[in-house]
Order: sequence, then structure tokens, then C-alpha cells
Amino acid sequence: MDIKLRRVYIISAILLLAALSLQSCYTTRLVSTHGVPMPPETMEGQDWYRDKMYGEYTAVVKTSVLTDGMMIKVPKEKCESGKLFSVEFTDTFGGNLLYMVTFGTRRKVKIKYVCMIPDI
Repeated sequence: MDIKLRRVYIISAILLLAALSLQSCYTTRLVSTHGVPMPPETMEGQDWYRDKMYGEYTAVVKTSVLTDGMMIKVPKEKCESGKLFSVEFTDTFGGNLLYMVTFGTRRKVKIKYVCMIPDI
């Protein structure tokens, strides 16, 4: 009887970890249909950002049922025009664990942004 109960606990723990890891990461990208992205100084990589200069940072966002919004602070020296061409939010497994531990009040997200070329 004790061995069967232990086996049920182990299988339940494995299923819980599998469920958490399967839904752990997602990415949302918002892209402008107007404007031209800032070109990079050197073209590296093979992903979507290959021909764009981008900035990246990690933020801990306060969340609740009545969240009004979120501010993205872009440094002026990284984005001369002050206009964003695209913004990408990535949620990770660590962000989901933080969300669960803080009972839904904080979430860690990774943010990538691409600026537009300044107006001439």
C-alpha cells in the first residue's frame, strides 16, 4: 500500500512539472506597418532581427486583475527618434514560477524593441 501511494505521488509530481514546462514560454511581437526600422551596424545572425538594430532588457511587471497598463522605458541614446517599430514580449518558465510564488502579483518578462529611423 505504501509503495502504491508513493508511486502516485511521483507520477503526480512528474505530470505537474510537465504541465508547467509545456506552457512555460510564449512570445508576442507587435510590429508597425508604417515606418522603417533602424538598420544595425553589422548584420549578424539569421533571425528576424538580422537587419534591424534592437535593444533588449528584462523587467519585472506588477500584475493584478485591474492592471491599467505597462510603461516601456527606452533610453534616448538607444532610440534617437523616440518611435518604436516593434516590441516583443517573451515570458519564460522562470517568469511563470515568479508569478506562482508571488500569487499573481509579479511577472518577469524579456522585452526586445526596434526603433524607427529618425525623420530627416
